[in-house]
Amino acid sequence: MDLILAIDGGGSRTRCLAIQRHGQVIGESTTGPSNHLLIELDLVKRSLDESINEALLSAGVNREDVRCLSAGLAGVDFDGAGAFEMETLLHDLGFPCTVINGDMVIAHAGALRLKPGVIALAGTGSVVLGIGTQGERVKVGGWGPVYGDEGSAYRIGQMSLRAAAKMVDGRGPKTALTEALLGALGLKEFKETISRVYVEEMQPREIAALTRVAYQVAEVGDEVARNIFLCAGKELAESVEAAIRLLKLDQCEVLVSYQGAVLESCSLLRKQFVETLNHDVPKASIVPPAFEPVIGAYLLGCEALGWQINSDIIEKLNQR
Repeated sequence: MDLILAIDGGGSRTRCLAIQRHGQVIGESTTGPSNHLLIELDLVKRSLDESINEALLSAGVNREDVRCLSAGLAGVDFDGAGAFEMETLLHDLGFPCTVINGDMVIAHAGALRLKPGVIALAGTGSVVLGIGTQGERVKVGGWGPVYGDEGSAYRIGQMSLRAAAKMVDGRGPKTALTEALLGALGLKEFKETISRVYVEEMQPREIAALTRVAYQVAEVGDEVARNIFLCAGKELAESVEAAIRLLKLDQCEVLVSYQGAVLESCSLLRKQFVETLNHDVPKASIVPPAFEPVIGAYLLGCEALGWQINSDIIEKLNQR
């Protein structure tokens, strides 16, 4: 049996799928984090090993059946920086044939099915990746929470807290965000957020989690909350436009897609993202993601092995 182990490894979890040559998913697993920039390498190795073993066990196959391990990892950049260390680790786990990419690269491959174009990724953080017709790559954003992450859940959570603080100070308009955020944080008065944010040191993912309640407020018509999401959509579109210019595709037909909870779940933000791009880049064709990132890892594995990706494979993957 020929199969590929496809891995999507991030800062909070690692997913592994065992996929046959003809596109049938026969095993899967989810384990802990595997970003070697954030946690010790021994923990990364353990997460990956557990994920691989559980996927193989659920598939009822052995390591000898694996033709290639294709991974997209959060600790690897778009240009391959950081890949060598992870390749060595996976070789130590018994996999001599590996394809190692950054998590944004497998997201691009999944969303656009290996076609050239630009993808906006917006989850806890945000980044835009463009791949040109000759394989050239550009990254826009990805600067993290201190001076980047425009349009991300973290930035939306931060802007929601700012809007609430302005209302409390009398510097900004009234908004239902204030009471909604207090409820989400389990607090009675807004001044208590100082202790929660600074003394208890809320992590970026905790601030990002406030996006959910902020979006509920936006959906019922709160103008302050709505504007935060509209601004986020515009900022993500601006980053996509920059990537298109850098690839010199602004005068060509170009595919654009997206991945991540913010763009996939927040229709208000996504609509603004699409409208801005349609206005500013008329030749851009915005399409929903074809597949999730872990399937992108599989497609890149197929490409590396020279396996043809035909309509039958795509149909089986779509049936998941």
